[in-house]
Amino acid sequence: MMLKRVIMVIMLGLIFSSCDLIYYGKIAVYENKYRAEREREREELSKKDGPGAIMTDEYKESVERATQDIMKRPINKKVQFEGATFIIPENTRLNPKHGNIVDEKTGYGIAITFTLSLYCMSKKVNGTEYSLFYNSKYNANVARIAKEIIRVNGFKDTCK
Repeated sequence: MMLKRVIMVIMLGLIFSSCDLIYYGKIAVYENKYRAEREREREELSKKDGPGAIMTDEYKESVERATQDIMKRPINKKVQFEGATFIIPENTRLNPKHGNIVDEKTGYGIAITFTLSLYCMSKKVNGTEYSLFYNSKYNANVARIAKEIIRVNGFKDTCK
């Protein structure tokens, strides 16, 4: 009888002390899931037509050449994005997945993105706030193209 109680106490101790292990295991599963989602998103953005194509060594030089070519083009092509019309450079299109500009000749994406998330360069159309985000960290020509698109489309700097 006494042996039965001792075994029962030991088992209860093991059961209650293992709750932490279950909890930490659950956290590890959620962390891995979140990490996998971020990795998948990063890979998606770094594809040939994504805004992060210039960060991929394989595409870097080609994206720079495409950006130089886009700089020479007039900004006169009208495109639809989430219910609003914007004007972008000739022979380019918007990537429907990310909203970034893609050169139609080469298929390379550049780091100029139209978005519904609020950034400093924004414009209100029919009650909806649209923003333009650009990353000129890897290519200075992107800033020149973006500033011209901002001017043509009437975006305002809302961070001042």
